[in-house]
Amino acid sequence: MLSAPPRIVRVEGFELSTKLSETVGNSRQMFNRRDALLLRVTSDSGRSGWGESWAYPSAASALAQDHFASVLLGRDATTPRASWHAMAGRLGYDRRGISTMTLGGLDVALWDLAGLIADRPVHALLGGALRDRVPAYVSGPFMKPGADPYRDFDADIDGYLSAGFRAIKVRMGTDPSKDGATAERIRKRIGDAMPFMVDLNEGFSVEGARAIAARLAEHDLVWLEEPISHDDLPGYQRLAAGFPTALAGGEALFGLRAFRDYLAAGVFDFIPPDLGLCGGLSEAMRIAALCDAFEVAVVPHVWGSIVNFQASLHFAACLPERRGRLRWPLFEYDPSENPLRTTFGDHPLDRDGAVAVPDAPGLGLDLTPERLSPFVTRHWAVD
Repeated sequence: MLSAPPRIVRVEGFELSTKLSETVGNSRQMFNRRDALLLRVTSDSGRSGWGESWAYPSAASALAQDHFASVLLGRDATTPRASWHAMAGRLGYDRRGISTMTLGGLDVALWDLAGLIADRPVHALLGGALRDRVPAYVSGPFMKPGADPYRDFDADIDGYLSAGFRAIKVRMGTDPSKDGATAERIRKRIGDAMPFMVDLNEGFSVEGARAIAARLAEHDLVWLEEPISHDDLPGYQRLAAGFPTALAGGEALFGLRAFRDYLAAGVFDFIPPDLGLCGGLSEAMRIAALCDAFEVAVVPHVWGSIVNFQASLHFAACLPERRGRLRWPLFEYDPSENPLRTTFGDHPLDRDGAVAVPDAPGLGLDLTPERLSPFVTRHWAVD
């Protein structure tokens, strides 16, 4: 007779925050803190899985505690997709916002827990890794406050080159003239062959995006990312017609249906879903399948703590290869100051500029409440 499966007995939230040594940012905002919500799901087997929702951590924390945790208690800890659907039944009116983001954080924790119980890495449970390392692009530098937001770009880029990065995405967004001059300086510094992307972080109108793109086009960008608001589909339709550069977007889209709308409109050449926003691993795998049907490359957006970083490596390991100017996927690697990642793990590049996929059970994390305690601003538990 088969033994009963382990059951979920506890759901916890750990709101984290840490101050940075300097203020950095993008075309829309500057920040001097890193914040995240880590979610832990524990089964009666004694195993605990970790997930993350890094945007609006206090609001997501309230939703997880009051709206979703009770759905998980008593459920089979080895069936994360079934638990995802149980939580999705409670989305109600908020299907493309913070509820989906919160659900996704719990979903990642469920996959981590299932992997630990099975003694297998999460990528094996997702169907099997297609690679054991993922080529990385450096996501930086960030802009700085003041009259010259690009003042440290030269030194930062030299550091990235020394570290072995072989592709780069920079934050920009001041005015067409200054951005064009900065792009020219960067291209000279990195050489003609290095893949070069620019992220405008939703900072402009359609007219402004066109003006900046015209100045950047001569520098052979792989893509221009989110030049206008992420939810302005008509604006992207206007941009995509005759735009001089490939467009990337989708990091701030929530749920499969939002991605469907943009893919059907044909506005993006690259889609960067974020596990901490889009609905977790369960939803990200469906989004990736949809992108495959539309022949659009998935390039995961990676932000937040060690949890989202390693979960994204498992996700990237399972994505099919797509050949274009480059071979996709690439892994977004943010090397800027972030104790919520670097305190809990080291992810060096290999000699080819790639980062290794974890092969330990679950997500391969080494987290405990005690290790997190220097960063915890609030903790709760539901059991």
